Amino acid sequence: MGFRCLRRPATCGLINSPGTIRWKLVVMGRFYEAARNADLRPNNPAAGVKPPRIRQATEDFKYLSDSELARFLSVLPDPERAVGPEKVRGLRDLLMIDVMALHGLRTIEVQRANVEGLTDRGKNFALIVRGKTRDRLVYLRPDTGARVKEYLTLRGEVARDRDGTPLFSTTSGECRRLTRTRIRAITVRYLRLAGLKRPRISNHALRHTAATLGYLHTGDLRAVQELLGHADPRMTARYAHVVDMAKKNPVLFIPVKVA
Repeated sequence: MGFRCLRRPATCGLINSPGTIRWKLVVMGRFYEAARNADLRPNNPAAGVKPPRIRQATEDFKYLSDSELARFLSVLPDPERAVGPEKVRGLRDLLMIDVMALHGLRTIEVQRANVEGLTDRGKNFALIVRGKTRDRLVYLRPDTGARVKEYLTLRGEVARDRDGTPLFSTTSGECRRLTRTRIRAITVRYLRLAGLKRPRISNHALRHTAATLGYLHTGDLRAVQELLGHADPRMTARYAHVVDMAKKNPVLFIPVKVA
């Protein structure tokens, strides 16, 4: 009934992490338990399946430090030094990196972003972000908002697709919504250019960067939770844990000098 595929993912052509397998087992267990409670089946076949152990520590996620983020942003093309399509492309790439590394958007949220989701809130520009389970309103930095306006003006009209008018689109031929694959490729190219590409440093690491540095410089866990759109504060707490572990590491306060 599919458990062989979960335990031995290579047999079905998929490679799932232990965390993904554990999550799938939880979902499957709840599904069959609901069926059992509704008298649709006599038992829950997932009840006795032991999920794999997750050996990676919860706090062992990758992100860029302040200096690495500054280095990463420094390799992005300067839109002021370009004209025509190159300027539009430069603005687009800068904004995509910005909303991931500073505003905490996921790759799928960048891909789903629509022009219709932008709202002018006086001194602030905000974006409706279409998250995994619910939408959220993300207020953009003033410099980001100004760049968005410039980008949209220079890009001009782009045809709507079934989801709306794409905020981030191709810049040649018929302008279309960028795919997640293309967004990842753009990120990886700039990471390599900055000498920062290493295992587990990619798009999602930029979201971790926004969360970790956001908490580091504000100490406001609730604000970071709202920025990321986490329904469960425990998801956000790991960023605080990482920052606080570094600041309050007990070994730093032991009054001895190591030769």
